[in-house]
Amino acid sequence: MSLNKILFIPILILLISCNQEQKKINTWSNPIEEYDEKTNSELKTHNFEKIATEFAQQYAPNRTEHLDSIPNEIVNAYTKLRTIDKDAHERNITLIFTKLYAEHLECCHQSYLIATFGNSRGNFDFNKPSMVNEFAFMSGYLDKENLPEFWTSGIIEKWLTENPRLLKNDSINKYYQNIKVISQKIANGDYKEN
Repeated sequence: MSLNKILFIPILILLISCNQEQKKINTWSNPIEEYDEKTNSELKTHNFEKIATEFAQQYAPNRTEHLDSIPNEIVNAYTKLRTIDKDAHERNITLIFTKLYAEHLECCHQSYLIATFGNSRGNFDFNKPSMVNEFAFMSGYLDKENLPEFWTSGIIEKWLTENPRLLKNDSINKYYQNIKVISQKIANGDYKEN
């Protein structure tokens, strides 16, 4: 019995000691994991902004092209970007919608339907990744309790009128000036058929 007691105490001390060493190791690994997470997060942030910006700059709608032709990977990049860099999100979404409306006016002298919301609450999926949802998030124009029946590509005019600071961006301003010129021609009847 005495031998058991003698062996028990050193084994107990050894176990406690090993446990303390394990705690020290774990505390050292946490800062490394946090650093890796931060680095990966920064890389992802940069990629989302790069993807969104490159897409917005290269976006060239074709006649009455619909926003739902934009690949889901791009829409998801915008969804991520809105939580990372609000200004980049706003600038790029504005550019896309301005280009789309300018193209609609240029090709067909009118705006086109970009979203239908139905006439009652619950018909529109606010969680679905879509460019319309990105615009709705950015603008705050959709009231879930009182949805409009539809939106046309001309909704961007309201946004730019309320946010003229975005016209400091050369690309947005270029397309907006094109919208103004074509709108004036439409108002003057320059496009009426004889």
